[in-house]
Formats: sequence, C-alpha cells, structure tokens
Amino acid sequence: MITHSAPIKKRSAEESIILTLSGASSIGVLPFAIYRFLESDWAVACLDLFAVLALGSLFIYVYRTHNTQLPGRVLAFVSMFVVFVTILLKGISQLMWIFPALTAVFFLLPANMAAIYSMLILFSIGYVLREQLTVFLALEFYVTAIATLLFSYAFSDRMRKQQQQLTELATCDPLTGAGNRRAMEQKMLEVIALQRKEHNSPVSLILMDLDNFKKVNDAYGHAKGDDILRVFVETLENSIRSSHDLYRFGGEEFVVIADNTPLKEAITLAEELRLAIEKEGWLAEHKITISVGTAKYSPHETAFEWLGRADRAMYQAKGLGRNNCCVA
Repeated sequence: MITHSAPIKKRSAEESIILTLSGASSIGVLPFAIYRFLESDWAVACLDLFAVLALGSLFIYVYRTHNTQLPGRVLAFVSMFVVFVTILLKGISQLMWIFPALTAVFFLLPANMAAIYSMLILFSIGYVLREQLTVFLALEFYVTAIATLLFSYAFSDRMRKQQQQLTELATCDPLTGAGNRRAMEQKMLEVIALQRKEHNSPVSLILMDLDNFKKVNDAYGHAKGDDILRVFVETLENSIRSSHDLYRFGGEEFVVIADNTPLKEAITLAEELRLAIEKEGWLAEHKITISVGTAKYSPHETAFEWLGRADRAMYQAKGLGRNNCCVA
C-alpha cells in the first residue's frame, strides 16, 4: 500500500562503503597525526592531518547529501595519495600501507578503473623506491601487491554484478521487465518529495489497463497472455522518452510516470500510447486495446490521491466504451 508520508531515504551500499571507509580511516589516522606532531615529524604530521580533514569532510558530505559518485573517486585518490606521499617521505618501512589502500580503491571505483589506477600507483612506488628495494624485496612486494589487486578485482567485480542482479530482482517485473509495483511506489514518493521542495518541474502519471484481458486469457491461454504482455511493454517502451518510467502496477495495469511533463504533453503522450497499442500488428490481431487515465500531480497531494485520480479517469475511459483516454 502506498503510504501518505515521504519516505526516509535508506543508505545505499555505496553510501555505506564510503561512510565506513572515510569515517574509520579518519579516526584511525588521527592518533598517527598526533604522534607525528609530538615527535616533530612535521611533514608526515601535516600529511596525516590533511588525511583526517579530507576523510572527515567526505564523511560529512556523503552523510548529508547521499551523493556517492564524486566522493568515491575523491576518497580513492586521497587514500592512494596519502599512502604514496608517506612512502615517498618515510621510505620502504611504510610499504605495508599500500595493501589496505589497494583494497579500498576496489570498493570505491569500478573494477577496471580501480585496476588501472592501482597499477599506476604500484609502478610509481617501484620507481620511487628503486634504490631501496633489493631484487628479492621488489619481487616479494610486487607478487603480494598484484595478488591483492587480483583478489580485490575479482571480489569487487562479483560484488557489483550480484548487487545489480539483486536490484533488478527487487525492482523489476520478472515477466515484462518493466518496473514493479514496489519500484513505482518508491518513485512516486521520491517525485512527491521533490515536488514539495521545487514546484517548477511538472510531473504527470498515465495509468493504463488492457481492455477485456481476461477474455484474451480465456480465449488463447495464459501463455499467450504472457506473450501479449511482453509485446505490450516493448511497444510502450519504444513510444516513451528515456526520462519516463514504466511500471507494472497490477496484473494488466501499467503506469508511466512522466517527469518534466505538463498535463498537455501527458495527454498527447497518452493518446500516442493508445494508438501505438491499437496499431501494433501482432497486438491488433488479438484485438488488444487500452483504456487510459492521465493525472498531473497537484501540490500537497499524496501518492494515493494522485494515483486515485488517474484510476478514476481510466475507469471513465472504460465507461465510454474502452479504447479511450480521459483526464483527471
């Protein structure tokens, strides 16, 4: 059921990773910064202090804004930069810091980008320490570092693919590939939350129902009915803009949420969708038509009220003999 209040935005996996890494690293590096200052090791102390402030700032920024793409890249750069400069200043004794940095980078960046970035840093470290590393130490360092890199790459790539699959399972209708009801409700609540902050971006909802679909199932069987729904969704997706979102609301009810679309444009789009279904060859053979209700979001309206107005308009279209479009 669609709730009447705006949702509490949950932290994504990317947010949790950035918050954990930046927060834990900031707290973890702070004692080293204090120790370096007490030891009058000014260069490394300033570097550690920079790391604490940068990581702490990233934590606050992501916590408040929920943005992750740029902060993830900044955090990856800061991590490697601090490690590289520490090794540059203190020499071979600081090599162990490269391993947690390598692992962190693969959590923050796409796997291919992280691999390229990591290899550049490893070769740069080898060049900087070329006079301090013996052949055996260099071999030992690169074998362990590259093993860490390969393990992190495999883990990161697999984790991101599994996350993508889980997201699709949670938000997509398995039969048609359209968004499911859960995704639709979440989108509506996000749209409403945005509309209550900014009133200059109109958004409209188009609710469609396949006419007499039960008779189609009875006449041709449910397998054919499933094929019809798949072709139906494919036809709709070819007729809407990329900024519009298509969802399966119920058995044969579908919703288009059209961002940045005033009511006049939404009415035109609704009629275009009706005609596209009516004229699609294979669907026309099975006499598939739709009844459509359109409603523009009104200020201070709940998701339930918004959808309800579109639903009443759709049933008005059915009352006019089906294969019609009506406006709330």
